[in-house]
Amino acid sequence: MAKLFIIGYGVGNENIWTKKASDTIRTVDRVLSISRIFRDNPSVVSSDLSELMQTLSRPLPGTTAVLVSGDCCFFSITRKIVQEFSHLYEIELINGIGSVQYFSAKIAIPYDDALLISVHGRREHIVPRVAYNKKVFALTGGEYKAHDLCRILYESGLSEVKIKIGEKLSYPEEKIVSGTPVTLKENVFGDLSVMYIENESAVIPSMPIRDDELIRGSVPMTKEEIRCLSVRKLGIQPKDILYDIGAGTGSMSVEMARRAFEGIVYVIEKNEEALDLIKQNRMKHGAFNTVMIKANAPERLAELPVPDKVFIGGSSGNMNVIVKTLVEMNSEIKIVANAVSLQSLNQILDAYNMYGMTDIETICVNIAKSKKINDYDMMLSQNPVYIVTGIRRKPCES
Repeated sequence: MAKLFIIGYGVGNENIWTKKASDTIRTVDRVLSISRIFRDNPSVVSSDLSELMQTLSRPLPGTTAVLVSGDCCFFSITRKIVQEFSHLYEIELINGIGSVQYFSAKIAIPYDDALLISVHGRREHIVPRVAYNKKVFALTGGEYKAHDLCRILYESGLSEVKIKIGEKLSYPEEKIVSGTPVTLKENVFGDLSVMYIENESAVIPSMPIRDDELIRGSVPMTKEEIRCLSVRKLGIQPKDILYDIGAGTGSMSVEMARRAFEGIVYVIEKNEEALDLIKQNRMKHGAFNTVMIKANAPERLAELPVPDKVFIGGSSGNMNVIVKTLVEMNSEIKIVANAVSLQSLNQILDAYNMYGMTDIETICVNIAKSKKINDYDMMLSQNPVYIVTGIRRKPCES
């Protein structure tokens, strides 16, 4: 079986290649790469990714080295090559000094307690990663360069986090700049820059929010215990795209945002006072991965990314058309809706049944909380709340 070496060439400069990488490159029969760094090197056959994969699909005799940027085991095409061609070659990986390792040393900030992500060639939500982590190292490039990420952070409200950006690392024109999204958003940075982002106010996403921690007005608010059960029924996963329809004070929005700590919550509300309260609670509780939409659902839902799960706290009488719209957007949608009246409960159940929700569950929650009255602790009951869960599943193929 032919031998294939996959070599991480690090940040690019040959002076910091490992000795094993340099020795292997000198002794193999051929060297392949998809990096433009080697376009002018006659000893390296450079191509795009599709051409490289096509070349490797025909077993090459002797020994072959494929040069990949950074460390071959960190956000690399190595995984794809191994998956596709391990049956054709005996594959050996040779690691390199990646951009994060190099940049971490240059700025003297350890990366062993940081979140490491890549937005190069990926759709990566930078906002939740920064909102819920004190330290983030991010590889940039492609659609999202460093200045794009600075602008996104600024627009989300994370305008004062500390940022360091490394550009053309390891080369004579290497540049490292520091600032905040406010000061850096107008700059222009090259492809494959590395960012370090520090958020001293990062929120611990597993921490629930007490009612007395929320800013409240005359707008209805989903109470703490009901939030806990409703979030549990939603079964939120970290990367989920969520809607909070009829968000009120935003109490559910911020709870949902913490559970979707790698995703986004779209908050749909029509009331101006409610929108102001949501904005305040969003900032107070660091729920920067929420996007506020002023609308009376189902208005503007079609403009948004397809949701995985939806919470409906208020429908303004539009329950049928809201559920219909959501089902059309995602044929396997999961919806949790709250109701405090029998009429609202019936509207929810009618809409769920009309539009093919198959797993429907209703629970009635009766909460009483203690209150000190003179020398006695009295239990004061709250209005019962109905939590209705509906899941729409595709029919099984016969």
